[in-house]
Amino acid sequence: MTQEVETQCAVGAGACFEGLLSFWGAARVDGALHGEVAAQGRLEIGPEACVTARIQVDVLVVDGQIDGEIVARQRVEVRRGARVSASVRTPRLAIAEGAVFEGSLAMGEAAKARDASAATGRAASAA
Repeated sequence: MTQEVETQCAVGAGACFEGLLSFWGAARVDGALHGEVAAQGRLEIGPEACVTARIQVDVLVVDGQIDGEIVARQRVEVRRGARVSASVRTPRLAIAEGAVFEGSLAMGEAAKARDASAATGRAASAA
């Protein structure tokens, strides 16, 4: 499942980012991130990273810790030693032995139905 992608954005070890992180391509977090990630691309969470955020990306690869809400349009990969405490919506999920996952999961048709009802609600509230 591992694919080499050139990282175009990074939050380095020892750094703390608060707010909205938006990017196209690939990004990596090795420090702390608090807020929201809205991106077209791949986000990697390093083994020492601590993330509390609402995340919407194409692909999410987790080696560190995440608390929050995750929407991955293609897949989520939770590697050995990672800790994820979140609600997750994705069509594909891989959890390695030794990883910890706590939260809710919507895959396939359930995730699509939830996305469609959320979009309908947003459209109705905008009208």
